[in-house]
Amino acid sequence: MAIFSAKNAGLAFMIVAVLNVIAAILMIVLKVVNEDDYTNGLVYFIILAVGTLICACLYFTYGQKVRSGAIDRKIDILATYVKIVGIATIIDGLFTAVALIVDGADIGAALVGAVVAIIIGLIILFIASKINDGKQTIGDKLIWIILLIVFVIMILVSVAEAVLGAITIIGLIDGICGIIIYSFMVLLLIDEEVKSEMGI
Repeated sequence: MAIFSAKNAGLAFMIVAVLNVIAAILMIVLKVVNEDDYTNGLVYFIILAVGTLICACLYFTYGQKVRSGAIDRKIDILATYVKIVGIATIIDGLFTAVALIVDGADIGAALVGAVVAIIIGLIILFIASKINDGKQTIGDKLIWIILLIVFVIMILVSVAEAVLGAITIIGLIDGICGIIIYSFMVLLLIDEEVKSEMGI
């Protein structure tokens, strides 16, 4: 019996996307409500929120396609998710750099951060392209092992973030989102169909 349900996973990702939208809005609202001089650094938070909203749209569209069956092969569900992570990493890096520069941070440091994010994002995109390329190589096995380790670690990190971040609603939301996402990804990785496709 399959332990991974594409329909449930798609719905979960759509919920995560909505939670991210809420977190982005709260990021700005809390800045305005909790500080007398809320204009100080407000643009920084707005720019970060825009980046979060764009990533949320990517996750929602992905979840919708998985739930509807537009992306139906489990190996493609995995590859597409990893691809979105790569794109989101680049987007987050760029928006963070812009936000820091606008907020008066060191331009050089901000640009270095953006370049690092872009490089990491491109590496993730390369890995995504190898997951469902139709070939079963040692590289696929290594990717499977690496992803499993990363996803399990991220579940633990997300649990810690949810517990420690419970004092702030945004930290709690981030933690819950991480737990949902990475739990489904672990279930997907250990699914027999995916393991077979990756030569495990």
